[in-house]
Amino acid sequence: MNFDDSHLIIATAVFAVTYAVIVWDRFNRAVVALSGAVLMILLGMITQEAAIEGVDFNTLGLLVGMMAMVTISRQTGMFEYVAILS
Repeated sequence: MNFDDSHLIIATAVFAVTYAVIVWDRFNRAVVALSGAVLMILLGMITQEAAIEGVDFNTLGLLVGMMAMVTISRQTGMFEYVAILS
């Protein structure tokens, strides 16, 4: 994709507004970030295919697996047990 100055200004504005709303901390960060990404796709700054290619599914899988392990460990009381031992 060839970008001209207007594309650069629009992309920078979307990024800056998204970042400012995240820093403002009034809304859920994930919702704001996803909204910014969808807006970039709708405005034609990036294609849907390029956006999907930018997602690292290995990292997402690792995070989901770690969250599942922490949830199970918390439910079994492992963290309390380790805290008592230390």
